[in-house]
Amino acid sequence: MASFQCSSCGREIKPAASCPHCGAHQPQWVEHLAEIERSIAEMKAREAAIASEQRQIAAKMQAALFQRDILAHAGEERLKQATRPRRVLRRRPGRRPPTAA
Repeated sequence: MASFQCSSCGREIKPAASCPHCGAHQPQWVEHLAEIERSIAEMKAREAAIASEQRQIAAKMQAALFQRDILAHAGEERLKQATRPRRVLRRRPGRRPPTAA
């Protein structure tokens, strides 16, 4: 924690509204508190921005995973179709093919 010099007696004191030695009001403490409040506000704004970005990234990731799954499934189906044995019509020996009338 930071320490301050009393504006009245000049002694070094811990942050307090008034000096414990002379009782003088300490404006540095108020300024320091305002600085901390500004810092907290900036951090909260940054946290909100990070959370928003995280939601956007999660949505993009979900869309990419969905697209990947669809494409992988389509590829698997194509392989199944390619490796499936085809039906071959075989004629019995001794039979002639039908002729057009």
